[in-house]
Amino acid sequence: MQNFHNAIYREEEREMIPTCNLFGVGCIPWSPLARGFLTRPVAEQEDSTRFKTDPAFKKFVSGASSEEKASEAINQAVEKVAKARGLTMAQVALAWSLAQPGITAPIVGSTKLSSITELVKATHIKLTDEELKSISEPYSPRPIKGHS
Repeated sequence: MQNFHNAIYREEEREMIPTCNLFGVGCIPWSPLARGFLTRPVAEQEDSTRFKTDPAFKKFVSGASSEEKASEAINQAVEKVAKARGLTMAQVALAWSLAQPGITAPIVGSTKLSSITELVKATHIKLTDEELKSISEPYSPRPIKGHS
């Protein structure tokens, strides 16, 4: 199942992922880095090319205040884990995705070989239960996105 799933958008956990797990179907989610939102601190988002040129990205990471606050808290948790472990935020976000039940092979995209090399290293990172909890706990349900 190729689904949309990452630390700031987990609506697939309600029905699709449990159904896939029940029937032994692997999940290969796209956008495990949340369109790049989980690769840099919140304070740096508005300076990014993605934020300036991609209206869909801006709409995705923004929204109702509870969604926006939850996304920011998750971004900050990813940043905190990355700094504490000497990793990049992208590596932590991908390691979080790989630690989720039923997730077999998140789909990442990049225009740089160095980014792909960085993310390959993330496949060997195991986050602690506390780290996973710090990233997962701030999540707030969101309206369905990414399926248009």
